[in-house]
Amino acid sequence: MGFQEIENLLKEEQWTRTTVNTYTVNSFQALDVHLQQMDEEQKTEAKSLCDKHLAERERNSIIAMYISGSIQLERKGADDYLQLLNLIEMFMENKKWNVAELLCQKVLARNENKHALRLLSEIYEQTGREDEKYQLWERLVKVDYDEVEIVRQLGLYSSQKGNKEKAIAYYKKAIHRLIKRKDVSPIRSLFSALLELEGENFGYFMSVADQTSAVSKSTAVALLRDLESASKDDIDRQIECQKKMLSLDREDTFARENLIRSYKLKYKGHSRLRNCLEASALTSNISRDILHSIEDFETNIAFDKGTFVFQNSTNRIGRIRSIDENDVIVDFAGQASREGARLSTSMAFKSLQALPKSHIWVLKSALPREKLNKKVLEDIPWTLNTLMSSNGGKISLKEMKNELVPSILEAKEWTPWLNQAKKELMTNPLFDLSSNDVDTYLLRATPVSYEEKQLSVFRSEKDFYDKIRSLKDFFSAKGDVESDYFFEMVKFFSDMFFEENGTSRPIVVANDTIISSFLLLEELVKRQNMNFIKQPENVTFAMLYGRLEDPETCFASIKDAELKKGFIDHVVDELEDWQKILISLFPYYLTSYIPEIFRQNKKNNEFVKVYKDAVENFKERGNTLIYLLKNGDAKLWAKSGISNEQLLFTELQLLDYTNRCIDNRKDVQENRKNAKTLMGILFDEKAVLNYVEQGKEEHAQKIYSLVANVFELPGGRKIEIKHAISERYPSFRFFDEVVPIDKETVIPTGLFCTTASLEAKKKELDHIQHVELPEVAREIGMARELGDLRENSEYKYGKEKQNLLNNTLRRLSEEIDRATVITKDKVDASKIGFGVTATLFDHVHEKDVVYTIMGPWESNPNDNIINLSAPFGRALLNRQVGERFSFTLNEQVYDYTVKNLVVLDF
Repeated sequence: MGFQEIENLLKEEQWTRTTVNTYTVNSFQALDVHLQQMDEEQKTEAKSLCDKHLAERERNSIIAMYISGSIQLERKGADDYLQLLNLIEMFMENKKWNVAELLCQKVLARNENKHALRLLSEIYEQTGREDEKYQLWERLVKVDYDEVEIVRQLGLYSSQKGNKEKAIAYYKKAIHRLIKRKDVSPIRSLFSALLELEGENFGYFMSVADQTSAVSKSTAVALLRDLESASKDDIDRQIECQKKMLSLDREDTFARENLIRSYKLKYKGHSRLRNCLEASALTSNISRDILHSIEDFETNIAFDKGTFVFQNSTNRIGRIRSIDENDVIVDFAGQASREGARLSTSMAFKSLQALPKSHIWVLKSALPREKLNKKVLEDIPWTLNTLMSSNGGKISLKEMKNELVPSILEAKEWTPWLNQAKKELMTNPLFDLSSNDVDTYLLRATPVSYEEKQLSVFRSEKDFYDKIRSLKDFFSAKGDVESDYFFEMVKFFSDMFFEENGTSRPIVVANDTIISSFLLLEELVKRQNMNFIKQPENVTFAMLYGRLEDPETCFASIKDAELKKGFIDHVVDELEDWQKILISLFPYYLTSYIPEIFRQNKKNNEFVKVYKDAVENFKERGNTLIYLLKNGDAKLWAKSGISNEQLLFTELQLLDYTNRCIDNRKDVQENRKNAKTLMGILFDEKAVLNYVEQGKEEHAQKIYSLVANVFELPGGRKIEIKHAISERYPSFRFFDEVVPIDKETVIPTGLFCTTASLEAKKKELDHIQHVELPEVAREIGMARELGDLRENSEYKYGKEKQNLLNNTLRRLSEEIDRATVITKDKVDASKIGFGVTATLFDHVHEKDVVYTIMGPWESNPNDNIINLSAPFGRALLNRQVGERFSFTLNEQVYDYTVKNLVVLDF
């Protein structure tokens, strides 16, 4: 169908004054066939023609509305559904239900549009298709989070059909939505319906009343009265309702009378009931805050014969033997006297804390440790409940550990137990997270669902990518993705693209959070099959990419690996210069993902540029170069045109630069990791030694000049290379040595030392290995328990300290392995060497100087104890009495004559 054919159809419609009743399902199916035969250019022309026709000639043209709306629907424009929705309403007004249904299904095939769902449900109602209507309503309430009445009707319908579980879920959803929009007056009927279905879920109903009270105290009291009536067989639940009513309305005399009646019933066998009621003023006309009276009554009534108590001043657990109006006699654990401790009643109430039998302190004092240990390990929900109940309804992980270790659990049992406990804390509805204290958990009187708990976690996360992680945790843990709690999390990301009224939000400049939100919503819909999630349909990745100020920085800022993959996939699918873009992004995503894309698309010749760039700009691309050295394709290295020699030299230069960065405290952790990798490639894998052995003497000169100048390179590595060069080229002269070195004096893989020095180094090694490292490991473990490792300074400090100790341990181990003990009887007193004190005449300053030659462990330049391996020490080696010699070091001239040599006593 071309432009002219559409124009003819529009004219025919206008001339014949075709009405709504003229059109049938077949009419629109025929138009669909024509649309399928058009290419994009023809569709653009057709839409323009139809829009002009609607604006200038016939605003109710059915053909124009359908063709324009269908094309717009395919393209997901800003007004995707408007024309088609208007068309549906026109056919519904004329009771053309089958055509209206066809048009609704056309829209819904593209998206779960709530307006189309409403219209289609109305069609089903008008045509008597009740069951289909309710099925459609179930879809509608998943996408329309403001709808309440239909949710209520779904609950009623499910209840009538005998589906109790579904009815409960819908009634709860309706209540949640009403509370969220602060419209609590309709809640009572839903509350009553739920009481009939799930009256035993007392905690949930108390939670609803509590949330309702934030909006309307009178409505909350009405709910509590209903709950009180439904709990007539449970005196504790009745007391809970009555106390809550009084907390909302202290003047509620009806609730007060009922509470007194309930207390009398509950404590009818208590010897002090009457006195406690009178003392608290609950039953008198004294003007006193009812909540204070309740608190006093419950504190006093807790003291009775057999009650466990804790004495704060002595930290002792005891049990009340007897109590009257004057005295309290307590048997304390470990008490020598059989008569017990006698306290006045007033003093007892002040100094003693009544403990329930289930209190953790009581259990510790009453049960054998082995039995309690077994219970704690096997029944984690009971343990957590006990700990929180014993600690005022909340406890931190640190307090939890202090209570359990070592009195109940061994230290080694703590971490495995804690891992299981954390899972229980997140999934058990009776445990909640504190909104104020990190790693503190609450015991709820009313249950909280996993969905509510995870939403609380989501809200508390400050970092954008932590929110993404929290959202993903939600559906990976199989949380209810159809719940309003999940919707609120998703809405945080979709709000990047929509205004409050639902219209699209204009995006002038994009950034990593906008891009990540786009990719996340897409992932949820496509990979997780969450078709009810609203996507920014008028937004494309290419459009967002074009509005990024710095694509590389944006990509680097994305902290989620899956989102980075999505970013890369869109670049390949939507951007023409994807090869150039991916090459620029590769340093920020060093995995095989991008190289594999080039390989699959047979573009490896383009990816070779990454290899060249990494070598030529090794300081800026250090991480990339190291990744390619370990994981790169040998064929691509060969194609890069970079010789093995050039690559080796670059690796040494990078090691030097990396060590200098560490010294300057720049990205220390990352650079230490890189330095370790480079040391492994260059020395452990013998890349440098192989180059010396396979090359020529001029190659040795090049490599040694680079090795010798690597900043902070361990001395043993330099000596190792020197020895290899000396073995292969005996006459080789090293640039950093002024005097010839007798090959026999060189101990290339050894280290001269005294017995005392060796023993001291072994003790230092043992102390680091068995004292310092275990201690810092414990510190790291304690710091990890504090939570959020990214902002945990104690954890970061501990890890840096651990790395430093490990480096020291490795260095000491290497030195001890190379150590050679020199004893006094092996020292040659005829020439300067290890263990010799030399008196020299300094011709430059015209005075005597005394130097003692020792190994690196004993050397101390401040005391003129010289390391024989240092350049100055080597310049003195093998000189004899009467010999005059001179040399230059660091542009300073030295001129000495040996006057006397003495073997050091060691």
